[in-house]
Amino acid sequence: MHDVQFDREILYVQKVYFFMFLATFTTLTAGVSLWLMGLDFALFVLGVGFTLSYVAMLKKKSFSPPPKKISARRMAHEISQDTSSVSVARFACQLYYYFHETAQAIALLEKFLSSHDPLLCSTLGDILLKEGSTKRALYILRENPFALVDPLLLTTQGHVLKQIGKIPEAVKIYQRSLFLAKQNGFPHNGAHWFTQKLLTLSYTASIHHTLADCYLLLEDLPDAKRQYRAGNMLLFDLSLWRHCPHVVIRDAKKTKISR
Repeated sequence: MHDVQFDREILYVQKVYFFMFLATFTTLTAGVSLWLMGLDFALFVLGVGFTLSYVAMLKKKSFSPPPKKISARRMAHEISQDTSSVSVARFACQLYYYFHETAQAIALLEKFLSSHDPLLCSTLGDILLKEGSTKRALYILRENPFALVDPLLLTTQGHVLKQIGKIPEAVKIYQRSLFLAKQNGFPHNGAHWFTQKLLTLSYTASIHHTLADCYLLLEDLPDAKRQYRAGNMLLFDLSLWRHCPHVVIRDAKKTKISR
């Protein structure tokens, strides 16, 4: 079974749940140790177990999905019972990322595009961006009536603008997205409240990191460092932390010295 490489925002959620699974097993083992061996040994088991669980999470880079037949059966059942925007967006993502049915995923999202749902529109824009259709993606995103008030739509617009080289405009869009996300949050995707919370933190961190990349392109090193730090502080997984490239820092120092 081949692993499916999802976006970093989704990967973060998977890694946290992986750690929680290992930590739960560690806690149960520590409870048994407390009963059989005493408090000191139980604390030792707890400390070692949590440490190993965290290291395992750091090293985990991808996750294997369930068999395709099971996923296809589950998808067909869900879409027949529920045609809400959340269900359609989830179905399209599975078609694209798991089954690699790009044309079907795009056609499905376009069929429901008239609903102007931000989640559907953003999902379509993201897929089009990954497929290289930047102009079409930007047109669809900007035609949505919520284009300037929905943080997810704004973030996807920022990704497109960054891709086509309009960095100053992308910076403004990312800044507005962060401001609105802190005020109103991201659209609900139908997930459990804890998963939704993890996704919010992950997407916010991703915006900070991408904004930092833009500042690097604009040669604004202080703001880039500040945005990298802001994004890192939201992530429990150190392996997903990002920093200014050392080459950029050295070049900046040389520029100051030459001046």
